[in-house]
Amino acid sequence: MTTSAAFAIFVTYSIFGWIWESTYCSFQERQWENRGFLYGPCCPIYGVGTVLAMLLWTICSHNGIEVAWWQVFLVCAVGASALELVTSYALERLFHARWWDYSDFPLNFQGRICAPSAILFGIGGLIVVYVLYEPTTRAATAIPPNALEAISIALAAIMAADTAITVSALTRFSQAAAEVNDSVNAHMEQFVANAVGLGEAAATQLSERRDGTAQALAEARDAFDRERERFAETVRASKLANMSIVVKDAASRIIRFVSPEGDSEATFGTEREHLLGKGEDEAS
Repeated sequence: MTTSAAFAIFVTYSIFGWIWESTYCSFQERQWENRGFLYGPCCPIYGVGTVLAMLLWTICSHNGIEVAWWQVFLVCAVGASALELVTSYALERLFHARWWDYSDFPLNFQGRICAPSAILFGIGGLIVVYVLYEPTTRAATAIPPNALEAISIALAAIMAADTAITVSALTRFSQAAAEVNDSVNAHMEQFVANAVGLGEAAATQLSERRDGTAQALAEARDAFDRERERFAETVRASKLANMSIVVKDAASRIIRFVSPEGDSEATFGTEREHLLGKGEDEAS
């Protein structure tokens, strides 16, 4: 198999792979799904897998190596899954995006490969080797070498242009997405910083308000205690004053009654002054 024939086969089966995958995904999603990495109708991973399977089969056939069907199935399943895994890592590393995700499928690895897809790749390998290999190689050899080379060059130019446009668009998209992501992160960081600042200010204000309220309550309680004590002193002083008046009145009556008549006025005056003075001292 010449290089021109291999490249023509690569492009052909890349287109077939795009048709198959786009049709399958469109029916599954019930809407149009344009599958593939490039803008054009091409899924290179199918073309690469097909060419590798045909090359290996050609080598085995020319060297007389007998290969059982289950070995073909196993090699194609494992080889295609490895190719799919490497391609997934490469695309994600280069463009920060993923073109497929098997997370919902059983026995998957990071959503990049899974057992059902490996089985389909194995079946596809059997179809390529036992069904498509002979007619494809006959068609490639039937085309004149110069014509096949011209076709390959034209296909290569189309693929190169498509790849350049796709990479350019994806790079701009990646840069734009990174700028948007940075802008969103910056705004969110500012928002969080403002929210934290407002929260700390509110907490400080609330703490000060609580401290002030507690201090005001303590001062009000002290003032109330002082007023209550002052009132109690006033009440006690009022009772003593009333009592002194009663005692002075009773003493004057007793003195007037028991004292001799000649000395009554002098004695009463002296005792009255003494009692009044004592009452005033007690009242004060």
